[in-house]
Amino acid sequence: MSVHEAEVAFLQLFEQLEIQRKPPKNRFPLLKLPRVVLLECIEHLDVLEIIIFSLLSKRAKSIVKRIHWNLLEIHLISTEQGPQIWLKLPTHSRVEWIIQYNKEKESSVYPVFESRVEGPNAFYHLFLYDNGIEDVKQMVEHICEVFHSPICGIRIFEESLIEWIIKFQPRIQYVSIDDKVIASSKKLDHALKNLKVTEHFHLGIVAIDETFQIAEPIPFSALSIDNSYWITLPSILNGVNSIIRLYDSKLTPKDINTILKAWQLGFKLRNLEYLEINTTPLPGFDGFTRESHKDLNLTESDRSDSRPSTV
Repeated sequence: MSVHEAEVAFLQLFEQLEIQRKPPKNRFPLLKLPRVVLLECIEHLDVLEIIIFSLLSKRAKSIVKRIHWNLLEIHLISTEQGPQIWLKLPTHSRVEWIIQYNKEKESSVYPVFESRVEGPNAFYHLFLYDNGIEDVKQMVEHICEVFHSPICGIRIFEESLIEWIIKFQPRIQYVSIDDKVIASSKKLDHALKNLKVTEHFHLGIVAIDETFQIAEPIPFSALSIDNSYWITLPSILNGVNSIIRLYDSKLTPKDINTILKAWQLGFKLRNLEYLEINTTPLPGFDGFTRESHKDLNLTESDRSDSRPSTV
């Protein structure tokens, strides 16, 4: 968002577009207010108003940064309509502010504001013209700096975001990488070694050589891996994961049996709380379940959705 766009957006928020048609002497000199009064005014702005105000000038940004804001929850995602930045405050649990990038209108129409109410929840949208991913990155960095808040979660929908998030903020709670964003084993290895995911990591389909495998553990607490043919037995046994979900796995019944035995004995996989392995048995191989459960004293689930009361 340029300075001019920020000025237009700020005026739109306060329904003062007619000021643009008045002589400069009739405009309200907001930045000329005494500092105490100015800070008091800024503290009563909402999240989008604060962001837009901080984009007006370097001085405006400097003033906003002096205020001690509540920690802002920041998520960068993508939808069919384009990239979105989702913002929430812990003090406003039913309110979300969304910066949406798209090209549905002529560029001259932007910025556009919309709001909607769904039951007890309120959503405030700021629509900006999508000039490319660099604008989105700069906006996220700006918001993090202004509110002194880290990014909570990111959906990586194009490859350039991997290197950007590694350099800007490698330690992050939630990471999801879309299908075929990673197109080489080198890029996959780089992402797994340099991202520090503290909560949940999801990886979609990777467009890499099907002979590629890893033996090292993935050092994230919770994993969901689509097309996980490249994850091997040592990678799981030596891990410290609490949740593992593997889809389209190539693990054999013997591999699964080894994992379950190690988990049951407690020498390995001590942090593991939940394990799901989705695999396709070989045609005609009816003993898949029998071999994977061999020599295990298992209790069949009653398929109840309620929380178990016994171990």
